[in-house]
Amino acid sequence: MKQYYFTETGYQKLKEEIDQLERFIKHDISKEIAAAREHGDLRENGEYLAAKDKQAIYMAKLGQLQERFAGARIVRKEDLPAGIITLGKRVNIKEVDSGDEREYTILGEGETDIDRGIISYQSPLAKALISHKKGEVVDVKLPRGRKKFKILEVEFFEGD
Repeated sequence: MKQYYFTETGYQKLKEEIDQLERFIKHDISKEIAAAREHGDLRENGEYLAAKDKQAIYMAKLGQLQERFAGARIVRKEDLPAGIITLGKRVNIKEVDSGDEREYTILGEGETDIDRGIISYQSPLAKALISHKKGEVVDVKLPRGRKKFKILEVEFFEGD
């Protein structure tokens, strides 16, 4: 079984998302299907077919979330080495050529939010940074070419 890594907060969010989706499928979509059934012949009932398609899409999404939940591993501060970039760490880096500074938090696949600087540990940047320490310069192969980053800070991500 594939393992998925989460912070405690991310794990709870995943559980809540699964619960909400299960309720939505069980209550809302079931009502749509029942209402559409009342309109007659199911073979030619577009409303019924659309509701069944919608149900299939949400069931597939639920299956993916449940797979993540079943393979979930929670990452805790005490499990991680101090000062070394790993999953569950917030890092400040500076691009060597431009001097641009950026802050990223490296979390599991289900917790990413690029607008908030949260990247997956599977991303090219995170993969290159993992196992390095403050002060090191890391050469990173990104989709837009190679860049060098100096690591300015490394700290455990405490959550929002």
